[in-house]
Order: sequence, then C-alpha cells, then structure tokens
Amino acid sequence: MILDGPFELDPTRRYSVNSMSFKMARRIGGISVGLFAYFGPYVVQISALFLGECHAGEVSLIKPGVNFLTMESISMLPPQCDGVVLVAWGEPRDFFDKEFTWTKVKESYHGMKLVLNQYEELTE
Repeated sequence: MILDGPFELDPTRRYSVNSMSFKMARRIGGISVGLFAYFGPYVVQISALFLGECHAGEVSLIKPGVNFLTMESISMLPPQCDGVVLVAWGEPRDFFDKEFTWTKVKESYHGMKLVLNQYEELTE
C-alpha cells in the first residue's frame, strides 16, 4: 500500500537522503514501511523498517549519518531519480482491534518528513 507520494524529483539532479521519518497515530505492528526511489521503469528500496512491536508516534528510517536498513552513513538516490514513494506491506495488526485493516493503517498515517540534500557531481 502506498502511504505517501509519489513525490516527483528533477532527474537531472543528484540527491541523498539526509533524514526520513513518518508518524503513526495508532500502535500498529506486523508491517514494514519503506522509502523507495524510482527512475524510469525501475524502483529501488532506499530504506525500510519492520514495525513488529506495534509502533506509534514518530518512526525514523534514516537519521543524519545512519540508514537503519543498510547501516550506511550516506543514503544516495539513484542517478536520474524521478521521485520517491513511501510504501507499507505485511500483515497489519493492532492488539486492541481484531478487525484491523489497511484502511485503518492509512487513517493512522500522519505524514512523512523527508529531508534531501541536492548536489552536483564533479566532472573531470
């Protein structure tokens, strides 16, 4: 399920992700949430996190200096990146709601904070 986006980017520019977080109003578990970048017909995963123990509030996938998926200090978007999208997948659950659905996940989603660094590559 697409939680947010897609957000278009200028494919002639290069980007790195400085930080990325999102907010969930309810304590939701059993799903993964990831930031994906697309360029042309291709899509690549930049970062993701499994919400296994029912997270609520702000959840960070990337903080300055660390991508929690790759443990790398720089999270580059691919060359000619057209945009990014926040996606969720898995089997959502809420311990207090036995009939929890993806619609309730989407209603619980309260926005993403994405900070990109834009740069130009040096050419020789």
